[in-house]
Amino acid sequence: MIDVKTISILYNAHIPQAYPLAQEIAAWIEQNGPRPRVCTTSDAPDAICWQETRLLVTLGGDGSILRAARAAAPYGTPILGVNLGRVGFLTEAEPGMWEEVLRKVLSGEYWIEERMMLQVAVRRGGEVLRQAEALNDVVAARGARARVVHLRAEVDGGCLATYVADGLIVATPTGSTAYALAAGGPVLPPQLRNILLVPVAPHLSMERPIVLSEGVRVRISVISGRPVVLTVDGEVQTELESGDEVIVEASPHVARFARVQERNYFYKTLLQRLVPRNQD
Repeated sequence: MIDVKTISILYNAHIPQAYPLAQEIAAWIEQNGPRPRVCTTSDAPDAICWQETRLLVTLGGDGSILRAARAAAPYGTPILGVNLGRVGFLTEAEPGMWEEVLRKVLSGEYWIEERMMLQVAVRRGGEVLRQAEALNDVVAARGARARVVHLRAEVDGGCLATYVADGLIVATPTGSTAYALAAGGPVLPPQLRNILLVPVAPHLSMERPIVLSEGVRVRISVISGRPVVLTVDGEVQTELESGDEVIVEASPHVARFARVQERNYFYKTLLQRLVPRNQD
Protein backbone atom coordinates (compact mmCIF):
# COMPACT_ATOMS: atom_id res chain seq x y z
CA MET A 1 0.00 0.00 0.00
CA ILE A 2 1.06 3.59 -0.63
CA ASP A 3 1.19 5.96 2.35
CA VAL A 4 -0.69 9.20 1.74
CA LYS A 5 2.36 11.03 3.15
CA THR A 6 4.49 10.00 0.17
CA ILE A 7 2.39 11.51 -2.67
CA SER A 8 3.56 14.38 -4.87
CA ILE A 9 1.55 16.22 -7.54
CA LEU A 10 2.75 17.53 -10.90
CA TYR A 11 0.44 19.70 -12.99
CA ASN A 12 0.65 21.25 -16.44
CA ALA A 13 0.61 25.01 -15.91
CA HIS A 14 -0.53 25.58 -19.50
CA ILE A 15 -3.89 23.90 -18.82
CA PRO A 16 -6.23 26.31 -16.97
CA GLN A 17 -8.03 23.68 -14.90
CA ALA A 18 -4.84 21.90 -13.85
CA TYR A 19 -3.80 24.18 -10.95
CA PRO A 20 -7.26 24.33 -9.29
CA LEU A 21 -7.51 20.54 -9.56
CA ALA A 22 -4.01 20.15 -8.09
CA GLN A 23 -5.08 22.26 -5.10
CA GLU A 24 -8.28 20.23 -4.72
CA ILE A 25 -6.37 16.94 -4.68
CA ALA A 26 -3.75 18.36 -2.31
CA ALA A 27 -6.46 19.49 0.12
CA TRP A 28 -8.05 16.03 -0.01
CA ILE A 29 -4.73 14.36 0.75
CA GLU A 30 -4.04 16.87 3.55
CA GLN A 31 -7.11 15.61 5.41
CA ASN A 32 -5.21 12.37 6.08
CA GLY A 33 -1.63 13.59 6.31
CA PRO A 34 0.75 16.44 5.48
CA ARG A 35 0.08 18.59 2.44
CA PRO A 36 1.78 17.04 -0.58
CA ARG A 37 4.41 18.78 -2.65
CA VAL A 38 2.74 20.47 -5.65
CA CYS A 39 4.72 21.75 -8.63
CA THR A 40 4.53 22.17 -12.38
CA THR A 41 5.77 19.65 -14.92
CA SER A 42 8.39 22.15 -16.05
CA ASP A 43 9.80 22.30 -12.49
CA ALA A 44 10.40 18.55 -12.31
CA PRO A 45 12.67 16.81 -11.54
CA ASP A 46 14.36 19.32 -9.22
CA ALA A 47 11.21 20.27 -7.31
CA ILE A 48 10.39 16.70 -6.21
CA CYS A 49 12.00 14.86 -3.32
CA TRP A 50 12.24 11.53 -5.11
CA GLN A 51 13.61 9.62 -2.13
CA GLU A 52 10.39 10.35 -0.23
CA THR A 53 7.87 10.18 -3.10
CA ARG A 54 6.17 6.82 -3.57
CA LEU A 55 3.43 8.01 -5.93
CA LEU A 56 3.45 10.84 -8.45
CA VAL A 57 0.04 12.18 -9.52
CA THR A 58 0.17 14.02 -12.85
CA LEU A 59 -2.48 16.42 -14.11
CA GLY A 60 -2.31 16.99 -17.86
CA GLY A 61 -2.15 15.02 -21.06
CA ASP A 62 0.26 12.44 -22.42
CA GLY A 63 2.94 15.09 -22.89
CA SER A 64 2.89 15.80 -19.16
CA ILE A 65 3.22 12.10 -18.41
CA LEU A 66 6.14 11.74 -20.82
CA ARG A 67 8.04 14.48 -18.98
CA ALA A 68 7.09 13.03 -15.61
CA ALA A 69 8.10 9.51 -16.64
CA ARG A 70 11.57 10.60 -17.73
CA ALA A 71 12.08 12.28 -14.36
CA ALA A 72 10.58 9.48 -12.24
CA ALA A 73 12.03 6.42 -13.99
CA PRO A 74 15.50 6.51 -12.40
CA TYR A 75 13.84 6.35 -8.96
CA GLY A 76 11.23 3.71 -9.81
CA THR A 77 8.42 6.05 -8.76
CA PRO A 78 5.00 4.99 -10.11
CA ILE A 79 2.80 7.54 -11.86
CA LEU A 80 -0.96 8.00 -11.61
CA GLY A 81 -2.13 10.15 -14.51
CA VAL A 82 -5.30 12.26 -14.47
CA ASN A 83 -6.29 13.14 -18.02
CA LEU A 84 -6.64 16.84 -18.81
CA GLY A 85 -5.39 16.45 -22.38
CA ARG A 86 -6.89 15.55 -25.74
CA VAL A 87 -6.11 11.83 -25.99
CA GLY A 88 -4.76 10.44 -22.74
CA PHE A 89 -3.38 7.06 -23.79
CA LEU A 90 -1.17 6.90 -20.70
CA THR A 91 -3.49 8.39 -18.09
CA GLU A 92 -5.54 6.34 -15.65
CA ALA A 93 -8.35 8.64 -14.50
CA GLU A 94 -10.63 11.30 -15.92
CA PRO A 95 -10.98 14.56 -13.93
CA GLY A 96 -14.27 13.55 -12.31
CA MET A 97 -12.94 10.15 -11.23
CA TRP A 98 -9.66 11.06 -9.52
CA GLU A 99 -10.91 10.57 -5.95
CA GLU A 100 -12.31 7.10 -6.63
CA VAL A 101 -9.14 6.00 -8.38
CA LEU A 102 -6.82 7.51 -5.76
CA ARG A 103 -8.76 5.82 -2.96
CA LYS A 104 -8.25 2.45 -4.65
CA VAL A 105 -4.53 3.07 -5.02
CA LEU A 106 -4.16 4.09 -1.38
CA SER A 107 -6.06 0.97 -0.26
CA GLY A 108 -3.78 -1.28 -2.31
CA GLU A 109 -6.29 -2.07 -5.07
CA TYR A 110 -3.88 -1.43 -7.91
CA TRP A 111 -1.14 -3.04 -9.97
CA ILE A 112 2.08 -1.68 -11.44
CA GLU A 113 2.56 -1.60 -15.18
CA GLU A 114 6.15 -1.29 -16.40
CA ARG A 115 6.96 0.10 -19.85
CA MET A 116 10.33 0.02 -21.54
CA MET A 117 12.19 3.21 -22.35
CA LEU A 118 14.97 4.13 -24.76
CA GLN A 119 18.28 5.81 -24.13
CA VAL A 120 19.83 7.93 -26.85
CA ALA A 121 23.27 9.45 -27.33
CA VAL A 122 24.35 11.92 -30.03
CA ARG A 123 27.97 11.71 -31.18
CA ARG A 124 29.96 14.11 -33.31
CA GLY A 125 33.54 13.31 -34.17
CA GLY A 126 33.72 10.69 -31.42
CA GLU A 127 32.45 13.12 -28.76
CA VAL A 128 29.10 12.63 -27.01
CA LEU A 129 27.13 15.86 -27.45
CA ARG A 130 23.88 14.92 -25.76
CA GLN A 131 22.22 12.07 -23.92
CA ALA A 132 18.55 11.58 -23.12
CA GLU A 133 15.86 9.01 -22.40
CA ALA A 134 12.53 8.50 -24.14
CA LEU A 135 9.28 6.75 -23.28
CA ASN A 136 7.71 7.26 -26.71
CA ASP A 137 10.26 7.77 -29.44
CA VAL A 138 13.45 9.22 -30.85
CA VAL A 139 13.01 10.92 -34.24
CA ALA A 140 15.58 12.16 -36.74
CA ALA A 141 13.74 14.22 -39.32
CA ARG A 142 14.00 17.13 -41.71
CA GLY A 143 13.88 20.64 -40.34
CA ALA A 144 11.89 23.59 -41.65
CA ARG A 145 12.88 22.92 -45.26
CA ALA A 146 10.65 20.52 -47.16
CA ARG A 147 13.58 18.40 -48.37
CA VAL A 148 14.22 14.73 -47.69
CA VAL A 149 17.13 13.67 -45.51
CA HIS A 150 19.55 10.79 -46.01
CA LEU A 151 19.97 8.54 -42.97
CA ARG A 152 21.96 5.32 -42.73
CA ALA A 153 20.61 2.86 -40.16
CA GLU A 154 22.68 0.08 -38.61
CA VAL A 155 21.53 -2.63 -36.21
CA ASP A 156 24.22 -4.12 -33.97
CA GLY A 157 26.92 -2.87 -36.33
CA GLY A 158 25.36 -4.30 -39.48
CA CYS A 159 23.92 -2.04 -42.18
CA LEU A 160 20.14 -2.23 -42.35
CA ALA A 161 19.19 0.44 -44.90
CA THR A 162 19.81 3.94 -46.13
CA TYR A 163 16.63 5.95 -45.80
CA VAL A 164 15.77 8.80 -48.12
CA ALA A 165 12.75 10.17 -46.30
CA ASP A 166 11.26 12.95 -44.24
CA GLY A 167 12.65 11.17 -41.20
CA LEU A 168 13.10 7.99 -39.22
CA ILE A 169 11.28 7.09 -35.99
CA VAL A 170 12.76 4.79 -33.36
CA ALA A 171 9.90 3.94 -31.01
CA THR A 172 9.00 1.85 -27.99
CA PRO A 173 5.75 -0.15 -27.81
CA THR A 174 4.35 2.87 -25.94
CA GLY A 175 5.40 5.12 -28.82
CA SER A 176 3.81 2.78 -31.36
CA THR A 177 0.49 4.56 -30.75
CA ALA A 178 2.02 8.03 -31.24
CA TYR A 179 3.95 9.44 -34.23
CA ALA A 180 4.89 5.94 -35.37
CA LEU A 181 1.22 5.04 -35.78
CA ALA A 182 0.56 8.18 -37.82
CA ALA A 183 3.49 7.22 -40.07
CA GLY A 184 2.01 3.79 -40.79
CA GLY A 185 3.64 1.68 -38.10
CA PRO A 186 1.99 -1.23 -36.27
CA VAL A 187 0.46 -1.00 -32.79
CA LEU A 188 2.49 -2.95 -30.22
CA PRO A 189 1.01 -3.82 -26.82
CA PRO A 190 2.81 -2.03 -23.99
CA GLN A 191 4.08 -5.15 -22.24
CA LEU A 192 6.37 -5.96 -25.17
CA ARG A 193 10.02 -4.90 -25.06
CA ASN A 194 10.72 -4.33 -28.74
CA ILE A 195 12.20 -1.42 -30.66
CA LEU A 196 10.24 -0.19 -33.67
CA LEU A 197 11.77 1.51 -36.74
CA VAL A 198 9.35 3.49 -38.90
CA PRO A 199 10.41 5.66 -41.86
CA VAL A 200 8.44 8.86 -42.46
CA ALA A 201 7.39 9.36 -46.10
CA PRO A 202 10.26 7.30 -47.58
CA HIS A 203 11.23 7.92 -51.20
CA LEU A 204 12.76 5.08 -53.26
CA SER A 205 14.07 3.40 -50.10
CA MET A 206 12.99 0.92 -47.42
CA GLU A 207 9.36 1.74 -46.71
CA ARG A 208 8.25 -0.99 -44.32
CA PRO A 209 8.35 -0.61 -40.53
CA ILE A 210 10.64 -3.08 -38.78
CA VAL A 211 10.22 -4.55 -35.30
CA LEU A 212 13.55 -5.25 -33.57
CA SER A 213 14.35 -7.17 -30.41
CA GLU A 214 14.96 -5.36 -27.14
CA GLY A 215 18.69 -5.89 -26.88
CA VAL A 216 19.77 -4.36 -30.19
CA ARG A 217 21.66 -1.13 -30.69
CA VAL A 218 20.43 1.15 -33.47
CA ARG A 219 22.90 3.58 -35.00
CA ILE A 220 21.60 6.35 -37.28
CA SER A 221 24.16 8.30 -39.30
CA VAL A 222 23.46 11.54 -41.14
CA ILE A 223 24.96 11.18 -44.62
CA SER A 224 23.89 14.41 -46.29
CA GLY A 225 24.47 18.08 -45.69
CA ARG A 226 20.78 18.80 -45.28
CA PRO A 227 19.53 19.87 -41.83
CA VAL A 228 18.30 17.06 -39.60
CA VAL A 229 16.52 17.75 -36.31
CA LEU A 230 16.57 15.26 -33.45
CA THR A 231 13.55 15.10 -31.15
CA VAL A 232 13.02 12.94 -28.07
CA ASP A 233 9.40 12.39 -27.02
CA GLY A 234 8.45 15.31 -29.26
CA GLU A 235 10.90 17.76 -27.70
CA VAL A 236 13.68 19.16 -29.89
CA GLN A 237 17.11 18.14 -28.63
CA THR A 238 19.57 19.32 -31.26
CA GLU A 239 20.22 19.92 -34.96
CA LEU A 240 22.36 17.21 -36.52
CA GLU A 241 25.13 17.73 -39.03
CA SER A 242 26.48 15.47 -41.75
CA GLY A 243 28.52 12.73 -40.09
CA ASP A 244 26.70 12.91 -36.76
CA GLU A 245 25.56 9.64 -35.22
CA VAL A 246 22.54 8.87 -33.06
CA ILE A 247 22.79 5.68 -30.99
CA VAL A 248 19.56 4.30 -29.58
CA GLU A 249 19.06 1.26 -27.36
CA ALA A 250 16.85 0.06 -24.52
CA SER A 251 17.23 2.06 -21.33
CA PRO A 252 18.04 0.32 -18.04
CA HIS A 253 15.10 2.30 -16.59
CA VAL A 254 11.41 1.61 -17.04
CA ALA A 255 8.39 3.87 -16.65
CA ARG A 256 6.06 2.60 -13.91
CA PHE A 257 2.33 3.33 -13.83
CA ALA A 258 -0.21 2.67 -11.09
CA ARG A 259 -3.25 1.01 -12.69
CA VAL A 260 -6.68 0.20 -11.27
CA GLN A 261 -8.14 -0.96 -14.59
CA GLU A 262 -8.08 -4.60 -15.66
CA ARG A 263 -4.78 -5.81 -17.06
CA ASN A 264 -6.22 -6.05 -20.60
CA TYR A 265 -7.30 -2.40 -20.53
CA PHE A 266 -4.99 -1.42 -23.41
CA TYR A 267 -7.16 -2.71 -26.24
CA LYS A 268 -10.31 -1.09 -24.88
CA THR A 269 -8.46 2.18 -24.40
CA LEU A 270 -7.06 1.98 -27.92
CA LEU A 271 -10.54 1.83 -29.43
CA GLN A 272 -11.92 4.52 -27.14
CA ARG A 273 -9.12 6.92 -27.98
CA LEU A 274 -8.86 6.34 -31.73
CA VAL A 275 -12.19 5.23 -33.21
CA PRO A 276 -14.35 8.19 -32.05
CA ARG A 277 -11.84 10.60 -33.56
CA ASN A 278 -11.88 8.71 -36.84
CA GLN A 279 -15.68 8.95 -36.87
CA ASP A 280 -15.56 12.67 -36.11
